[in-house]
Formats: sequence, structure tokens, C-alpha cells
Amino acid sequence: MEMSTNAASLTGYHREDTFFASRKFMGGRPVYHLDMPISQLTAGVDAPPVDEVQEDNRIVKLERGKAFADYVNEKKEWASPSLLLWCPLDILKFEPRQEINEMVNDPSVILGVLSVPRSSKQSVKILDGQHRILGFHLWMQQLNKELQAAKLNYSEAKKLRDPIIEEAARVRVEKAEDNMARSENESIGIDILICSSAKEARQIFADIANNAKGMVKALAIGFDQTKVVNRITSILADEKAHPLLADRIDFNKDRVSGTSDYLLSAKTLADSIRCIAVGITGRISKAQERDWQDGTEGQGLLEYKTRQFFDALQNCFERDFSMEPKDMREKSLLGSGTIVRVLAGVWFELTSDMDSQGKKIKPRKTVKEATEFFAKLQPYMAIPIRSGNPWLTTGVFPSPERGQTVTAPGSRNQELKSLTVEITNWAINPSSFPFGK
Repeated sequence: MEMSTNAASLTGYHREDTFFASRKFMGGRPVYHLDMPISQLTAGVDAPPVDEVQEDNRIVKLERGKAFADYVNEKKEWASPSLLLWCPLDILKFEPRQEINEMVNDPSVILGVLSVPRSSKQSVKILDGQHRILGFHLWMQQLNKELQAAKLNYSEAKKLRDPIIEEAARVRVEKAEDNMARSENESIGIDILICSSAKEARQIFADIANNAKGMVKALAIGFDQTKVVNRITSILADEKAHPLLADRIDFNKDRVSGTSDYLLSAKTLADSIRCIAVGITGRISKAQERDWQDGTEGQGLLEYKTRQFFDALQNCFERDFSMEPKDMREKSLLGSGTIVRVLAGVWFELTSDMDSQGKKIKPRKTVKEATEFFAKLQPYMAIPIRSGNPWLTTGVFPSPERGQTVTAPGSRNQELKSLTVEITNWAINPSSFPFGK
């Protein structure tokens, strides 16, 4: 019996996988570049072990992998640099394609076919991109689980002979299949670097880490507009700037100090907005992020509350904010971004009609009353703080007894929370106010 020349290729019997790839040299080592669908990546590269010491890389944390899986799942316009893998010598086979290379005519990059033996899968290891590869594996597990559940649900729905239920189940299957198609149609770049040993791979990883410049949080806030806090930061600092903040926010440093002409860093401003939203130690949940999407009433309300806070600062501490920022850092507590964050936390505790979980509550003070309390603090913001100053009773300031010039409180989370609680108590119980007695 003759086999048709159009018969399907039975790839399951192949001993190797082949890819169109390029070969170049970096640091004297050969590097192969190819592009691979996410579904193929997770089939061909094992997920790194979680919370285990590895010979050639750092410990992998499940939370970071989950965060990347959520990012890819929720953001269809996701982006990622190429993954970097490594492999010992004589594992991969590369066959240049002369006809293509003659067209390219560049000896520094050779195009051809890269063969990866399936028996050598464990020999190809991750050099940089462990958490992204773990995230892709978690995402694929999620997609497969949902597709299986959707199809089982559809089978059961058809038995009920209810057109409405059956249609809902069919739509669920269609959505699950569309999501699975993303993993098959979308690819990521892969660079495979040839190393002689795990020791060499460790050194390469160290070289990458030592020479990479991470993005400061202030700059990331300006670039990443997917989060409500970042969007409002950009609005208040630039697009529709608050008078107190216009041209006074540094998006290139996480902390302003010394002779800087900036009042606050974008990071401190974003942290303060977060405090106004959910309190001094609160975190904005995924549900709240959805409720406060760009252009929604929720985002508009948070922006409005934040403007009220900065209005209060501007009106109550006019003398302090009229100084140049560099002079303010020498003469007023408000030159400390930590104090601004704490006052934002106090503002939340006094005026918010929601708790840190988003549940409705009755505000302790009106905006007018909270503003009047801030005005009570104004005469007592001078620095440096000397022995006997009532600010020292909060227990979060360094002691001037040791000869230290005290200009700001500590900035650890526990200190921020403690100071916020203390100042809030001064507002709620006027008899506890430690100044002017």
C-alpha cells in the first residue's frame, strides 16, 4: 500500500525539535536566537523549582511567578524581553542556510536551522527569566484547567436541553478556546548561550545583575499607567497639576534630598495617594483597581479626595510651602516625604468614608474639621527637633540626646503606622494634643 505524499507528518516520533534560528557571538561564546510560541516554550522548558537552592541560579519565589502569570493573563498587550537560557557544548546542532546567508551578507549573524534533541531537554537550563518561565507555566495550567472545565460544563449543559444554559456554556468554551489560542499564537524570543559549566553560567548571571540598571520606582510610576495611583500621580504632578505640586515632583529619583529643587519624588506622591485611598499600611486590591479604572467615577473620586488633602496642606502650611524645597528641608518637618505620607494617612483616618477594605464607614471628621486640625499643627513644624519637643513623645523620632540632628521621623512601616495613629488620636481627643500646654 502506497502512502500519500500529502499524509500528515507524525511529529511525535521525532527525536528532535527544529527551529529557524540565528547564531551570533557574544563575549566569545556562541548564542542562538529563536522565537517560540508560549505553549511550545512550556512544553520544551521545564518550570524552575520553587523555593529550592539551585546550582546555577537564585531561589525562585512562587509569588513572583504568579504575578507574571496574572500580568500576561489580564493584559493582552503584554510585553517581555527575550529569555536567556544556557546549554553545555555539543548538545545543540546548527545548520546554516547558505542561500539565506548570501542574501543577508553579514558574517556576524548566521541564519539556519537549530536542532534540539528531545533527550537533552534537561540540559537546556534557565540563565535569566526564571520567574517569567514559571509564570508562563502557571498561565498554561490555568488555561488548560479552564478549557477542560468549560468543555465538561458544556457537555452537561447539552443534556439539560435548555437553550439559554447551553448557549452560556458554549460561550464559556469559546472564550476558553480563544484564551488558549493566545498561548499558541503569541511568541517570545529565546537566546540560548553555550557555556562550558554551571560555574560559568553563574558568573554570567552575576555579570548581568551587576551591569543592569534597574528602573527606579519614581520613573516606573510615570511610565506605568495601569495602576490608579500612578495615573493620579501623573495627573496631579503634570497633566492637571495641583498648585502645590506643579513642576515640583521628581520622576527620576525615589527620594529627594539636599539641594534638590523638587518638593517630593513621584514615589512619595504615589505613596501618599495610596494612603489617602486605603490608609498608611493599606494595599489597593485587584477589585479596587477594577473599580477605579481610568475615566471611572471611582478614579475621579480618589483624585478629588487627594486634591482636598493637598488643598489642606497648602492652606494650613502656607508659610512652610512658600520656602524653596531645599530651605524647607532644613527648617520644616514638611520637608520630609515621610511626614507628608503620615499626614495623608491621618487624612484617611479622619475623613474617609471607606475603610482600608473598601467598606462604607462614617467619617470621623469633616474635611473642614480635618483641615482645622492640620492648622493646629502648623506652629510646631520647625526643625531641628531638640530635647523636650513633644514630637519626641511619639517614640518614632531619633533621640537628639546622642548629638544627632533630628529633622524627620523613622520611615519603617511600624513607625509610619504608630505616628499616624498618634496624630489621629490628637485630632479625635483634643486633650491628648501635646503642644501648647
